[in-house]
Order: sequence, then C-alpha cells, then structure tokens
Amino acid sequence: MRIKVFAFITLFFFGILIFGLFYTQAVKYEYYKGLSERNRIRVIPLEAPRGKIYDRSGRLLVSNRIAFDVEVIFQEIKDENKTADLLSEILAVDRRGLEKKIDAARKQPFAPVKIAEDIEKEKAIRVEEISLDLPGVIVTTRPLRNYLYKNSLSHVTGYLGKISESELAKYKVYGYRMRDFVGKDGIERAFNDYLRGVDGGLQVEVDSRGRQLDILAIKEARQGRNLYLTIDIELQEFCHELLKEKTGAIVVMDPSTGAILALVSQPDFDPNAFVSPQRSKEVLRLLNDSGSFPMVNRAISGTYPPGSVFKIAVFTAALNTGKFNDAKTFSCAGSYRVGNRVFHCWKEDGHGAQNIRNGIKNSCNVFFYQLGLFLGVDEISKYAFKMGLGRPTGIDLPGEVSGLVPTPSWKRKKLRQSWFKGETANYAIGQGYLLVTPLQIVRFLAVVANGGNLLEPYVVDRIEDIKSRRAGAEDTGIRHEVLDVLKAGLGDAINAAGGTGYYARSKEVIIAGKTGTAQNPHGDSHAWFAGFAPLDDPRICVVVFIEQGGKGGLAPARSAKKIIEETKRLELL
Repeated sequence: MRIKVFAFITLFFFGILIFGLFYTQAVKYEYYKGLSERNRIRVIPLEAPRGKIYDRSGRLLVSNRIAFDVEVIFQEIKDENKTADLLSEILAVDRRGLEKKIDAARKQPFAPVKIAEDIEKEKAIRVEEISLDLPGVIVTTRPLRNYLYKNSLSHVTGYLGKISESELAKYKVYGYRMRDFVGKDGIERAFNDYLRGVDGGLQVEVDSRGRQLDILAIKEARQGRNLYLTIDIELQEFCHELLKEKTGAIVVMDPSTGAILALVSQPDFDPNAFVSPQRSKEVLRLLNDSGSFPMVNRAISGTYPPGSVFKIAVFTAALNTGKFNDAKTFSCAGSYRVGNRVFHCWKEDGHGAQNIRNGIKNSCNVFFYQLGLFLGVDEISKYAFKMGLGRPTGIDLPGEVSGLVPTPSWKRKKLRQSWFKGETANYAIGQGYLLVTPLQIVRFLAVVANGGNLLEPYVVDRIEDIKSRRAGAEDTGIRHEVLDVLKAGLGDAINAAGGTGYYARSKEVIIAGKTGTAQNPHGDSHAWFAGFAPLDDPRICVVVFIEQGGKGGLAPARSAKKIIEETKRLELL
C-alpha cells in the first residue's frame, strides 16, 4: 500500500514537471524565446542627425556634434552599489540621484535606460576603460544640435526642445517618440519636418558580460535635409553688435525680392542651452523672464506705434487718390487745434508754409494733422492696409502677429465708442491705436523702394536644391509718379539741410529714409528709422527700432547708416 502511495505521489510530481516543461517550451515558447533573445541580442538605436543650416553664401550656421551618454541595462548589472559608486566618482555627480536613476531602470530591465547625458569625452573614455568592472553600463553616442553663432542668430534659427505630451499625441503617427527633440521656434520649428532625419538602429550579439560579439543587422540613420537661408551671417553679426545692450530689432531686406539679409531681436538667448541638460536652470530663467522677454522675437511679434514713419502712408494716400498735390500747402505755427484739444509740432515755433515734400522732409506734425483730417480716417486706413500694415507679412517664421490698423468700425465693435476727429489727427502721425511690427515696416518701406509691389518676406532660400515656395508680389496700385515724389522727399529728409534724418547721411551712398519717435505711455519714446539705398536704385531696405530709445533721428539713424555702409562693403548693395 505504501509503495502504491509513493508511486502515485512520484507520478503526480513527474506529471507536474512534464506539464511545466510542456507549458514552458510549447505554450510559452515565444515569450521565453523573446527573453532569451533580449538577453543575447541588444538593439541600439541610431539617432539621425538633423539637417544643417547654411547662410546665403554657404557658410555653416547650425550643425550637429557628437554627444556621449551613459546608459544602463538593469538586468545585466551585478552590483548596483558598486555601479553607483564608480559612476558617481567618474561623472562627478550626486550618488543619490544616480542611484535613483539606476533603480528606475528596473522597470525596463532589458532595455538601455539613459542615466547621464552629454558627458565630456574624457569621462566617456574613463567609463569605457572600466567597462569590464561595470557590467550593464554602456556608453552611447548621438548627434546633438550645435548653434555655431549662438545668440546672434537665436531668433532666426529658434531652438529645439523635448517633445511635449500634446505634441507627441499629435505627431506620434509620424514616428515621433517621447525622447525626441523637436523644433520649438524659428527655422527649427517652421521647417522641423524637413530638418528631422530618419532614425536607424543596430542589432548586436553580446556575451554574458554585455560585450559585443557580432553585428547582426544595421539600419543606417538618414540625415535630415539641409537648409540655405537668405541671411548673410557677417551682416547679421554686425547688426547684432550694433543692437547689443539695447532692446529692439533690426531688419534688413532686399526690396526687389523680399529676401531677409539680417533679422536681429534683442534681448536674445543661446539656443545651445536648450539641448544641454547641464544648463536647465538657464533655460528656466529664460522661459520665465517676464521683465525683458528674451524669447520674444520683437522683429515679428512685437507691436508698437510707428510714430512719424507712418507719415509715408498718409503722404501716399494724399497723392495717389488725387485729393492733394505737391503744389498745395498747409501752414505750421507750432500747434493746431482740433475741437477742445491743441496738438503740437515737434518744432515749437513751427515750420511755416509746407508743401507735401517739405512736410515729409521736416516731419512736420502740424502739416500731417491737417493732411490727415483732409483725407479722413477711412482713406488713411485703406492705404495703411494696402501697404501691408494690419496683417501678417507671411514670413516663413512662426509667431508673427498682425498688428492693428484701426478704423471707426473697429473702435465701435471693440471699445463700443465713436471715432473722434482728434484721433484722426493723432493717427496721421502714427500714434493712437495703430500698432506695427518692425518687419511690417521694412515691407511697408519696400513698397516705396521697389515701385509699388508688396512682397512676402522670407528667410529660407532653398531646401537642399529645391527653391522654397513664395507668393508673388502684390500690386498696390500706387502710381510711379507718386512714389517718385515720395522718394525725393525721403531723400531730402536725410540729405537736405534741416532734414530730420541728418545723422543717417553717408558719404559712400545716398540714403533715403524716415525717422520716427513714437510716444510710449510706459516710459521714454520708442525710436524708429526706416530707410533704403541707393536713392536712385534701391537695393537695400533697413529698419532699426529701439524700445524707449528716444528720438529716431539719433541712435537708429546712425545705426542704419552704418548698416547700409556695411552692406556696400559686403557687396550686398
């Protein structure tokens, strides 16, 4: 009886053993085969380098450098404490933080988990040298964005950042992963899909200590497409240096094509900070700076009253409608009354009798008060919009704003108020509700310089060998004879005796332009200068804007002169 019981028990356990073997090798075959393969075969992702960015002459602006990372495969680690001790000493990082990262890797025991990013080359070599004492620890490389000109191009190139959860949900179907970097602003954002490459991978066989034995398969990573900009990096750096320590923007454009040769906004930032984990505090400071707002591209996203630069639109409306001509005059005694309010000219004792050409040369406020009232607010708004204000320019950079060209209907709808005659007088000298961006003003001025065409500005000339698509010029319908009189007046403003843009006068090239001093309720006046050169055949348009910069005829005019002379030296003029 006992023998039968013993035999039954033996058979029972043998049955369980046989069933277990069958379950393991047959039913769970694929599962355990996968575990075995993952233990023997390691898949190493190969990140694709982003496309490079070049200037108009083929000079490299943005490239990629090699970054060294330390990763762990938790299943292969023999001694967590020893691993943490050695790595914290070599990498010079806090041991407790490192230990937490290693412990977190147990959630994905067979997958490489990054515990240190972008370490110095010397540290990477030291980790490799003691790799036999650190099973489960590997050094990997990947391409990391490198902005060669740092701050001077920051608002053109933009920057990269790790993909957010909302972005991942939107773009996961296109192959994006949580660890990916994507363009967050500037060219990097606008052309992200072109710049982004296609990742590859490496399948290698390793031994029990994690040492590579053989490469089983490889899929090469494919670099993103290269971009070629219209920017001239020498001119860009020159403009950046001129604006240093100030707040504002400079834009230089070819008025015949809309190509942007330089675009600078201050304050700025170093885009390299956003791809470096060691500079996370600097990134937080930049993103949370609510004082100087260094992340705002003031050239396309900052809106300001244009001041007397706007008189160009009023001048154009007066002559192009035929309601005024250069033989008519208005008198300036230093002030002008509209209803119960007295409006003043910048020249206290007045300019006397002024025709339209002298009015623009002297930037006579009283002349333009009267001209604006003579034309009416609707005509002024019509020509402001016709010349590109109050709407986006269409530039191939993200974040552009529309500005504001006010009208009586806008005021009734927005503020529930009627429009007053005094507001028309103020409007005529570029004050009041009117708001523009520096980029809008350079395009606005280009209409005068190129004979009446409204262009779409652009900074990307081509993607690899393919020209980027651009909209054609928009005919404003402004007559050439009107523009000829306006050009002469803008030439007088710089080169004739008493012109308000005297400090932009150059011995090397004849410059035409208009100064602007815009009242600012929050501090000193904003300062503008908008000009083009040469007067008889304009090939360069320049706008210099300085927040709370005082008079436009001083620092902005001097800076514009230097910029135009620099374009001649660089043979861009």
